Amino acid sequence: MTERRLDDWLTGHLEYTDKTESPTSYHTWAGVFAIASALERKVFMRQSLSQIYPNVYILLVGPTGGRKGIPVMIARDYLEELNTMIIEEDITEEALIQQMKAAGHDFIAPDTNRRWFQSPISICAEELSVFLQEKNTRFQAYLTNWYDSRHRWSRRTKQSTTEHIVGVCVNLLGSTAPSWLPYMLSREAVGGGFTARCIFVVEQAKRQTILDPNEFPPDEGLRQVLLHDLEVIHTLQGEYMFSPEAKEAYKDFYRTQEENVLAGNPLFNVPYLEGYESRRQTHLMKLSLCMCVSRGNEHIVDLADIERAAALLYETEKNMAYAFTGVGGSKYVRETEAVLAYLRARGEVTRSELMRAFYRDIDDVALESIINVLSHMKVIQVSVIANNERRYTLDED
Repeated sequence: MTERRLDDWLTGHLEYTDKTESPTSYHTWAGVFAIASALERKVFMRQSLSQIYPNVYILLVGPTGGRKGIPVMIARDYLEELNTMIIEEDITEEALIQQMKAAGHDFIAPDTNRRWFQSPISICAEELSVFLQEKNTRFQAYLTNWYDSRHRWSRRTKQSTTEHIVGVCVNLLGSTAPSWLPYMLSREAVGGGFTARCIFVVEQAKRQTILDPNEFPPDEGLRQVLLHDLEVIHTLQGEYMFSPEAKEAYKDFYRTQEENVLAGNPLFNVPYLEGYESRRQTHLMKLSLCMCVSRGNEHIVDLADIERAAALLYETEKNMAYAFTGVGGSKYVRETEAVLAYLRARGEVTRSELMRAFYRDIDDVALESIINVLSHMKVIQVSVIANNERRYTLDED
């Protein structure tokens, strides 16, 4: 096997993208997507009677101007060099299925010398709303089915024939503003199904301002090294296993999660993330595998890999609930977002200050509803000061 040139691919990717305005979290997860896409369905970890593959669904969520598209573009650039099957955002479900079938090919598994078949595709959707369309329930159900990388997926066509895809492997990287999610996601997709399988990476603003992008031209030498090592990653095949220490760390992660849920103390107090929480251990396993592959070619996921994966999950989960501020039946979605932005800018405000700032848009009843939502989300702390005045303090730690 060809030698790697980097000690860690993901670290090199973050160095390559450092002089952009996009948040580091966006670039980190786009890098995870690139690794998972390069691996395709050729590596796996065992979980009881099933196999876990490293494919991921990653959605970058942030405001207009938050520089969400740049990480998607860079990840696509890497994959184009690998000649993988990349699905663009404006495509019908019928055309996507045909492209998945066209991507099918076989390979010889080195550990068993058996011939396997896979149909890997990578979806790069800078405008997720174009790809998912408006509440396309069937399409989102397909994506839900495909996430587990079934050995065989079948459907009945309009012509009463049966279509088969063997070795399903789908990776998805998309970006959107939170206000678009209510228009894209069907009722069935939210909370379980599709969204339970997604990592929502939420940021409120771009990371930095670079007045003259030409002052920091891309490091073409580093890009070539990244492409070289991604080609090596693309050749990896076979089973990965936890080291004894990593296995114990995984069991501790899973045990703690289950104990907290049974005790009525889930990680999230947002119903839209209940499905995600039930799948955290699967997300951790996939991410740990990607972290292992990032640093080298050995097939043992060690303690450092799982700790790195868990740390990234914990950091991402801090903001995950904000992806759903526009989802559901709330009458005050936009107003809630405006109040939250106002609080973030100031840290703390009184009730009277909020009323003066938003009197054109929010009455007393609406403000009470908004404060209740933010309080239950544990975004703010409410205290009473002199003359029965209330103070709202941002609490996003």
